Amino acid sequence: MKEKGNELFKKNDFEEALYTYTKAAEIYMYDSSIWLNRSICNRKLENWEDAATDAEIAQEIDPRNVKAYYNRAVALQLGSKMEEALEICKKGLQVQADNKALQQLKGELQRTLAEVQACPGQIASSPAATGASKKEMSLQEAKTEVKEPAYSKDGEYQWQNGNPSEREREETKKMLTDMFRSKYEELKQRSEAAQSKRSTLQTDHYEDSQKQGLVLSGGHRPLDRPENVELPEQYHHAVGLLSPTQLEEYGCDNRDRRYLLSVYGYIFDVSDRPDKYDHDGPYASLTGKDLTWGLFAGVDTVEYTNKFYDLFKARDLGKDKMAGVCSWLAWYETEYGKPVGKLEPWQRESELPAPPLEEIEEMCVVM
Repeated sequence: MKEKGNELFKKNDFEEALYTYTKAAEIYMYDSSIWLNRSICNRKLENWEDAATDAEIAQEIDPRNVKAYYNRAVALQLGSKMEEALEICKKGLQVQADNKALQQLKGELQRTLAEVQACPGQIASSPAATGASKKEMSLQEAKTEVKEPAYSKDGEYQWQNGNPSEREREETKKMLTDMFRSKYEELKQRSEAAQSKRSTLQTDHYEDSQKQGLVLSGGHRPLDRPENVELPEQYHHAVGLLSPTQLEEYGCDNRDRRYLLSVYGYIFDVSDRPDKYDHDGPYASLTGKDLTWGLFAGVDTVEYTNKFYDLFKARDLGKDKMAGVCSWLAWYETEYGKPVGKLEPWQRESELPAPPLEEIEEMCVVM
């Protein structure tokens, strides 16, 4: 589907290309290259705000991808948001200081802002504003440099890029989750009526390399939402703060048939999908568990459940998949409603150890 969009783009059929990339984004929701393609199409169609938003999503999915910073800065520039565009350029250059496209764009923005200060009202006619749309970058993604964790003599983790405060942590998670929730709802509304009962996150479109980590027999296929499900009496009632042991009481074999699971510390009631989560369902082994590490690492086996690590430490080490986890968090909320509780270990994430990065696979999973 992405390849079809590329062909349409080469033919300058930007409207159809944008539609095709949008359909692709319904499936590969956190593939940064698709959001970059959307950004470029929106720019060609002079949808500056949408172009900037799409590039911002690509940037959050892959913070090491300098092309995301570049495309976002260009869209902001074309939307006459010069100061904001300059700030994005500077952030991109922090990732790759010798990137010529960003360096050139930064220089143009600085000259434009200097001209504006001298002659207010000249932004729209400046050379930077009229020429930026001619600059295009290839969609090859920048590679992430993963670092080894460092510890003090006392065994305390040594932050390499600054220890985020609790407020910064919460704001980052909220921003990512809200962004994906908004886009997920937008894409879901665009789905055809015949597909309205199917999750947009399916593996029947995944490439072979992505399927290698998906080992649950029969689990990764489209499953229509069942009708006339007999819901438990306490369905969607709040459970408060649970420990992992308490969460396991809501596993696939509990008598009340109330099925709960956790994503990044938020507990969801999935009792309306016994076809997935009861003892005969493909995800039975995951019911009553925290799925976060499996979603982060790209492995869907029970061995990757109930493992608790500080994901911000992985980000600090250059392995940032937090956007993917927050994407799943937004998806579960869209699919199953508001969380009914929280899981205790995640309430003290900053105290959790750095994750074993050797366990991370470059794959994705579908629940």
